[in-house]
Amino acid sequence: MNKTFLLIATVAAAALASCNSSESANEGIAQLTARRDSLAGIVAKAEGELSQIDLELAALDSSAQWSTVTTLAVGSSAFQHDFDIYGTVKSDQSVTLYPESAGRIQRVLVRSGQKVSAGQVLVELDNSVVQSSLAEIKTQLDLAQTLFDKQKRLWDQGIGSEVQYLQVKTQLEGLQKRLATAQKQAAMASLRAPFAGTIDELFLKAGEYAAPGMAVARLVSSGGLRLELDVPETYISRLKVGQKIALNFNSIGLQTSASISQVGDFISADSRTFKVNVSLPANSQIKPNMMASAQVVDYSSTGIITVPSRLILQDSKGANYTYLFVPSKNGLGKVERRDLQLGVSNNDATEVLGGLSLEEQIIDRGIRSVQTGETVKAVIK
Repeated sequence: MNKTFLLIATVAAAALASCNSSESANEGIAQLTARRDSLAGIVAKAEGELSQIDLELAALDSSAQWSTVTTLAVGSSAFQHDFDIYGTVKSDQSVTLYPESAGRIQRVLVRSGQKVSAGQVLVELDNSVVQSSLAEIKTQLDLAQTLFDKQKRLWDQGIGSEVQYLQVKTQLEGLQKRLATAQKQAAMASLRAPFAGTIDELFLKAGEYAAPGMAVARLVSSGGLRLELDVPETYISRLKVGQKIALNFNSIGLQTSASISQVGDFISADSRTFKVNVSLPANSQIKPNMMASAQVVDYSSTGIITVPSRLILQDSKGANYTYLFVPSKNGLGKVERRDLQLGVSNNDATEVLGGLSLEEQIIDRGIRSVQTGETVKAVIK
């Protein structure tokens, strides 16, 4: 019993000693941390005062030579990103016309450059054989109609057999179908304009032989023109139907704007592009297959801080930064590095999402020859 009591007492004493030791260690750490923070504050304050004294001494030292820089005040403005791409004018109403039947061209009723209306006859082929057949069928049809009328009157009076009546009727209907077919063949000898437009080119002339598959004329219309663009797939989420774009037709000196009418959903495996169609305004100067450049604005913002892209530097770790001028007296100041969080860039400027405040001064000329903490002199451009 005494042994057990002694064991419990020993363990309790050890535990108490351990607690006292742990508490003493924690108190020591807290005291050292507080002392270190106090000294760090004193050092920082002293460094700031020393830096200010250095600047004042530098301003009073007329013999000192300082690196000179120019500065640019940080401001906000409207920002946009755009890209240029070339496209080709396409027409849904630009067709090459082919004859539906074979024959020698009898007459060409239009000339190149002539405006025509929908349904107008452009070219007539020699269809004398079809016309002869048509005349023969009409003669036979007249006779068959007469015989049918007589046979029908007799049949209505109960005279004659049903077989005789049906034979005459069948002969009449067969000739009517032959007449309709011959008339269609005769109409195929006339090449007509499927829509109103202009005859761009005639490929054959009177006296030459034409056949299905042989081009006779090209018909174009000033309406229904569109600009077809092949756009890189990286922009597919930025373009929308109805979006305005600027167009430049260099060949005719025309600049205009138009709206996107279609954004394709298919990415070409070969070119990694997708189709975008732009509906073109009616203009007689714009022709099918003409080239045009399109300026497409795919991003815009307002009231955002922007910095000229040339003033954004990057260190070996890939961090983006710039140098600020912190002014003192007599045009002198310290160089301060400022890390940046960037947004979208265009050819001239870059969005700054974080790291800069309005009215701070970025070093412009001389930015690549200064170092953090260096004393420099700001001059007016």
